[in-house]
Amino acid sequence: MLITKEIHIHMGHRVPFHKSRCRNIHGHTYVIEVGVDDKVIETKGSSDEGMVIDFSDLKDIMMDEIDTVFDHSFTMTEDDEFYPVFKELKKKGQKINFVKFVPTAENLAGYWYRLIESKLQERGISIKYVKVWETPTSTAVYTVEDHKKYVPKGQKRLEF
Repeated sequence: MLITKEIHIHMGHRVPFHKSRCRNIHGHTYVIEVGVDDKVIETKGSSDEGMVIDFSDLKDIMMDEIDTVFDHSFTMTEDDEFYPVFKELKKKGQKINFVKFVPTAENLAGYWYRLIESKLQERGISIKYVKVWETPTSTAVYTVEDHKKYVPKGQKRLEF
């Protein structure tokens, strides 16, 4: 059975090589939805009886892995020309995340998928997808199928 949980975060980023406005420093209110697809727990008397996973447990994982790290932060690739400036800002206490990829909705969905997947695997639960709304009308969905096969053209598997 498929269940979902969503959280909202506020995060700035920059797409340094973008042909348009996204190369500028800007931010979004991201909506992140995680879909979990597994069997319903049937253990009689269990706290989770009748559930795939308790929604609050899934939310706790999402908050620990995504919200705590990324909410009210700025995320940028280590390849950005402004990296030295932001490295200094981080030293002065600013919440800056440096990643090995351009922080597009697509790449963030894949990255957050991997973070959540490892925590769910510890519980023996299967993740189905992570969906990221960068704007109310623009989403990226990274699925279990993408995780098995996706490699961008001309590139090795994206290292997170």
